[in-house]
Amino acid sequence: MNSIEKNGTLNSKIICEQITLLFQSMVYLLIINLVVCILLAVMFWGVVPNTSIYLWTGLMLGMITIRGTLYYIYKQKFDPLNVRFFILFLVIGSATAGVIWGLGGLLLFSETRLEYQVLLVFAFMAMAGGSTFTLSIYMPTYFVYVPVALLPITIKLLTLHSKVHIALAVTTVVFFVVLTLFNIKINRNFRRSLELRFENLQLIEQLKDQRREAERANKAKSSFLAAASHDLRQPLYSLGLFTSVLDESTNDPKTRKIVEQINLAMDSLTSLFEALLDISKLDAGVVEAKKRSFNLQPLFEKLANGFNMQAAEKGLLIQWPQTTFQVTSEANLLEQILRNYLENAIRYTKSGAITVKCIEINGVAVISVSDTGIGLPQEELQDIFIEFHQVGNAERDRKKGIGLGLAIVKRTAKLLGHEISVASEVGVGSTFSIKIPLVEHEFDTQQSLVTQTIPTKSETSLLIALVDDEESIREGLSQLLSLWGYEVIVAASGTKLIEQLEQMGRQPNVLITDYRLANNLTGMDVIAALNAMFQEDIPALIVTGETDKQQIKQTNTENFQVLNKPVHPAKLRAFLRNF
Repeated sequence: MNSIEKNGTLNSKIICEQITLLFQSMVYLLIINLVVCILLAVMFWGVVPNTSIYLWTGLMLGMITIRGTLYYIYKQKFDPLNVRFFILFLVIGSATAGVIWGLGGLLLFSETRLEYQVLLVFAFMAMAGGSTFTLSIYMPTYFVYVPVALLPITIKLLTLHSKVHIALAVTTVVFFVVLTLFNIKINRNFRRSLELRFENLQLIEQLKDQRREAERANKAKSSFLAAASHDLRQPLYSLGLFTSVLDESTNDPKTRKIVEQINLAMDSLTSLFEALLDISKLDAGVVEAKKRSFNLQPLFEKLANGFNMQAAEKGLLIQWPQTTFQVTSEANLLEQILRNYLENAIRYTKSGAITVKCIEINGVAVISVSDTGIGLPQEELQDIFIEFHQVGNAERDRKKGIGLGLAIVKRTAKLLGHEISVASEVGVGSTFSIKIPLVEHEFDTQQSLVTQTIPTKSETSLLIALVDDEESIREGLSQLLSLWGYEVIVAASGTKLIEQLEQMGRQPNVLITDYRLANNLTGMDVIAALNAMFQEDIPALIVTGETDKQQIKQTNTENFQVLNKPVHPAKLRAFLRNF
C-alpha cells in the first residue's frame, strides 16, 4: 500500500468515526433543542405575537421529528461503505436547525423590551456554545449551523443603530470568531487523536502478524531441531558405544590415547546435546517444579564432593557455608542452577578463591557464588543469560563452555519462581545469586536430598532385551553389554523380539528400546507388547533422540525411565545396576 492509499484509507476511517460519534450524540442534541424551545416559548409568551411562537415552535418540532427519524435510519442501516449518505443527513440536518434557530432570532425578537432582546441574544449564544463539544467533531456541521443561527439576530441588532444594540451585535460577532477558533483547535486535536488511535491499532495488528510469524518460525525451528537432533544423535550414539567397547577392549597405549581424544570430543558433543535438551524441556513445559521443604546443608555437601576436586585441579579453593537454613524449592532444579554457577566460576577463575555464601534477608535465603575471575562489563550483564552468548570467547573454544548454562539457569529460576541476579566488575570477579523462600516451620532435618538406590544384583544374572532399528546401535550396544557380563538378545523390532523370546522360552529381566522404530511404531508399543506377553511390567528403558515438545511430554508421562541420546555408558550402567 503506497502513502496516498494509506492516507486515503486513514482519512476514511477518521470521517467514519466522526460521523458515528455525531450520530451517537444526536439524541442529546434533539432533547436540548426541545427543552430550550419550550423554555423560550414560555418566556416569550405574551411578549411577542403568539403566531410567531406557534410558527417557530412548529418548525422546531418538525425539525426534531425529521432528525429523530434520520437517527433511527442510522441505527438500522448504517454502513461505513455508505458513510457519504449519512454525512449528507448530518449536514442538511444541522443546516436546517441553523435556519430555524436563525428564524427564531427574528420571530422572538421584541421590538420594545431590551431585557428580552438581551435574554434572546444570550440564549442563542448559549446554544451556539453548547454545540462546541458535538459539532466540533465534524466542522462542516458547525459551519452550517452556528453562523446561520447567529447571523439574523446580529443583523437585526445592527439595524437598530443604538449603542447598546451595536455593542450586543459586536459581542455576538466576537463570540462567534472566538468560538470558531476554539472549535477548529478542538477538531484538529480530535482528528489527531483519532489518527494516533488508528495508527496504534494498525501497529497492534502488525505486531500480531509478526507474533504469528514468529510463532510459525519457532514451530519450524523446533521441528527442524527435532529432526536434525534425532538424525545426529543416532550416529553419535553408535560412535559412543563403539568407543566404549574399544576403550574396554584394548590396552595399547597409542590406541587408548586416541580413544581418550575421541571421548573428549564425545563429551563436548554430549554436553551440547544435553544442554539443548534441557532448554527444549523447559520450553516445552514438561519440567515440573515439585517444591518441598528441605535443609540446604546436605545440598552444599553434595556440591562440595563434586566440585572441590575440580577446583583443586586449577589451584582454586572453594569456601562453603555451614547453615541450618530450611527452604522451599525443588532440590534437583536448585542444584542444577548452583552447578551452573560453580562451573562458570571455576571456568573463568585462574587464581584466587570461590566463595559460596548463604545468608538471610527479610525471610529469604540468598545463596551467592562469588569468584575472583575475569569479571564482566556492565553492558554484558543482561546478555549473558541469552543462549550461546559468551564473553571473551569469540573463537568459540569448547573448553570455555557452550554458552547455554546461564540460559538454562534463567529458565529454571523462572519455573521455580526464584529471583536471580548478577554483579560483576572487570578484573575483580563476579557474584551470581539466587533468592529462595525460607521455611516458616520446623521439619525433619534428616531428610536427604539424594534418593536411595535400589540394591544391585549381580550384573551377570540379567537377560537384557535390546530393540533398535539401527544396526550400528544394536551391534555397538550388544558388544558393550556383553563386555559388562550381561546376556543380551537383540532385535530390530518388537515383533522379532517376541518371536525370539518364544523360541527361547525366556523372560527378559530388562528391556532397552529405542523410542522411534520402523513402521511408525515406538518403544512404548514394544513395552506394552512385552508386558502383555508376560502379564507383568518388565523394567524398561527408552533411549530417544526426540526434542519435539509433544514427544517429550508423552515419554515423560509413562511408567518407565527415559534417557536421551547419546547415552553415556556410565548412565546406562547406573540404570542396569538397579536390577
